[in-house]
Amino acid sequence: MADRIQFYAKLLQHVVGLLDEVRQKAEAAGEKYAYAPYTEEPFSIEDQSLFLEQTVCCALAARAAFDETAPHWAPELPISSADCEKMIRGKSSKIALVGFYGRSLACANWGRHLSFYDFVCGLLGSEFAPERIRNDLEVQLEFPARKLPGFDKALCWGVQDRLVETAQQLIRTEEHYRACGMSDEAKWMRSVIEQVLKVKLDERLAQFLDSQPNR
Repeated sequence: MADRIQFYAKLLQHVVGLLDEVRQKAEAAGEKYAYAPYTEEPFSIEDQSLFLEQTVCCALAARAAFDETAPHWAPELPISSADCEKMIRGKSSKIALVGFYGRSLACANWGRHLSFYDFVCGLLGSEFAPERIRNDLEVQLEFPARKLPGFDKALCWGVQDRLVETAQQLIRTEEHYRACGMSDEAKWMRSVIEQVLKVKLDERLAQFLDSQPNR
């Protein structure tokens, strides 16, 4: 555990230094936006939160973990969208699987996810798997297909469940705001929920909630 903490601390220091350099170069060039190192995601140079640093660190940590358990034929885990898509669109079915895995991990923000082996077995059992991969005999022998819930059309795993969890957290936050008499904050949180879930609260119910006195 201590080694992992030390590894992550060094990784964070490295990423923070790189991002500072990127911000300085962009500012000197008069640019308001730049691309994060490794993940190549665009960001505002005025954003000083640690979220970006943590995301890049988690992506690099996921790459390091993948290197320890990946099949001998697997390339380095792609952690930028461009690299993922390049692998997915390549001629090799096996390399494409690594690209799909990188894309799915990115959708999970490099957090809780299936192992590569389980992911590929589940992908092959998905109705959305490309035929060229599903029918590849080498892939079939190494990764027996099985049905696993949670795959979407992009073959990213667990996205729907994470959206539900996020929505539940937002709903609890709105309820907490309303219970504390913070009606304006509750209305704002409701608008966030409606945007996330792509739904509109019944107008009568919305008026009822908004008419409740502060407690």
